[in-house]
Amino acid sequence: MIDQEHKILIIVESPNKVQTIKSFLPKNYVVMASVGHIMEIKNGGSYFNTGIDPKNKFKTDYAVSPEKKEVVDKLKEQLKNSDFVYLATDPDREGEAIAWSLKKFLSIPKTKYKRITFHEITKKAVLKALENPSDIDDDLVSAAQARQKLDKLLGYRLSSISRKEINAKSVGRCQSAGLKLICDRENEILNFKPETYYDLYLNFSKSGEEYKAKYVGTREKLVKKLKSKDEVAKIVEDCNKLNKYTVEDIIRKEKLENPKAPFTTSTFQQEVSNKLGIGVNDAMSYAQKLFEGIEVNHQHIALITYIRTDSNEFAPEFLPILENYVKKHFGLEYYAPMRKYKKSDLAQEGHEAIRPVDLDMTPSMLKNFVKDEKLLKIYTIIYNRTIATMMASAVKSETTYSIFNGDHNFNLVSTELVFDGFKKIYTYKEDDEEDGVTLVTFDKGETLQNTKLDCAEKQTKPPARYKESTFVNVLESTGIGRPSTYGKIIKTLLDTERGYCETKDKCIVPTEKGMELSKWLDKSFSSLINIDYTSELEKDLDLIAKGKLNDQKFLEDFYNNMESSVKEMNKTKMVQDKKYIIGEVKCPICGSDMYLRSGKFGEFWGCSQYPRCTGIVKK
Repeated sequence: MIDQEHKILIIVESPNKVQTIKSFLPKNYVVMASVGHIMEIKNGGSYFNTGIDPKNKFKTDYAVSPEKKEVVDKLKEQLKNSDFVYLATDPDREGEAIAWSLKKFLSIPKTKYKRITFHEITKKAVLKALENPSDIDDDLVSAAQARQKLDKLLGYRLSSISRKEINAKSVGRCQSAGLKLICDRENEILNFKPETYYDLYLNFSKSGEEYKAKYVGTREKLVKKLKSKDEVAKIVEDCNKLNKYTVEDIIRKEKLENPKAPFTTSTFQQEVSNKLGIGVNDAMSYAQKLFEGIEVNHQHIALITYIRTDSNEFAPEFLPILENYVKKHFGLEYYAPMRKYKKSDLAQEGHEAIRPVDLDMTPSMLKNFVKDEKLLKIYTIIYNRTIATMMASAVKSETTYSIFNGDHNFNLVSTELVFDGFKKIYTYKEDDEEDGVTLVTFDKGETLQNTKLDCAEKQTKPPARYKESTFVNVLESTGIGRPSTYGKIIKTLLDTERGYCETKDKCIVPTEKGMELSKWLDKSFSSLINIDYTSELEKDLDLIAKGKLNDQKFLEDFYNNMESSVKEMNKTKMVQDKKYIIGEVKCPICGSDMYLRSGKFGEFWGCSQYPRCTGIVKK
């Protein structure tokens, strides 16, 4: 039940949500925005200026971000005039951490606040959330903060070394693992040795139409590639002797094509990038606008559900709505019950798949209110993909004509779309790129006329460089980061100031600096910056979020592994340089190893942490 007596403050993340939510509630409700995170880890302290103390249970110096001081002051002022506060930040780990920071820095008493979440900005969802408030989930907060600490510890520690050793500005847990994927692919391309092969085709005509059948081997043996000109010449010689090509066999079969699963964050990013050619970050910015809402008929309304999700299932209450829509607009023959799709092993499924909030808000209706063409196109993709998920399979009829000249076999494949099914409303990019699809009719025993053999010399190709869409796919499949971080990883790698990667022909290409950094990390910190370890850290963070792993134990294990790796790297470097000898002497100031150095007054033991520590011991 809505409280209409007390003064209620609701705090959301985005200012764009404020007006929409206000319109659902009585005037005693005030809605304000934190404008994202209000808190940061303040730089400082003895451990590489991180603001984190690994020696004191990872005590962290949290502070209000300087640019958010004004926002926090306004929230504090409103809090004085409020009887109760609902923390309605986004329904994910980061949102939970923001809610925690609001409670902390606004000094909200425990009896004066509750946490609410909603996955779509509609009156029904907001009112339901207010009727079912909860406490802040400490496990989600611990996971979010552990990720933040982990990333800052590794980033600051290794970046300080990379700047000194190879003049590389930054190292990051996910960005460096992503860079390794890109550099490994580049090395595959550079080391690739193409092989020459040949395809042999039978060209012929019928009723004025030209056709091409491909050589597939003999009656006894299938052949995918012809490896030499001599092999081709022998086949051509055999065929020219008989010079008679007959259709001996006709095989017809139907193939079903099912619609793809509803959108997760990553599949949405990939599909929009493929269809519209826009970057992952831009795709997410447009989706965020659709989630927060736009002006429609002088009313601010939200258009899609929450955009950060790894679930490919819709909420149960939406399914009958979708079913009725398909039956009403397309007929029973186009309806199919919602299929069960394979889920990612890493999926947390905290939220339903991305979908329109209201199916009555069709793209054609929205066209009257949206001036941004790309925004409308992205909404159309989400809308149509949603409808397609509960539509019947497309049916194709595929006919293979086996053409023989003596013992040699050529195949011609003809396809026909028998029933369009879900394709009536939605097609994928690969559908537009299908080639070699021909509608033909031949009879069994028919002898072909106007025949001619044609040979094409080809070469095997190296693996393709990653485009943003394919890079998102490999990040997801390898477990690097999570869908909400993919855009940030790509943005960091393409940052011109860092200079690690650049875009060429819509592909992500490593620069010399990027290749150098990745090679150095492989050599110096292979136990920290590798795909498996990065993926395991993500899984551990998921366990923390579920309350199945202690965040302190997680950070201790990581810290010990990192420091061990740094120590090993330093020892290896000193031995290789032959300039310094590491000894058993420990620094009297900080306790670190000391190296034997030479100066104008002779040899001395100097602290390995110089210039941060200036400890010296006479030899």
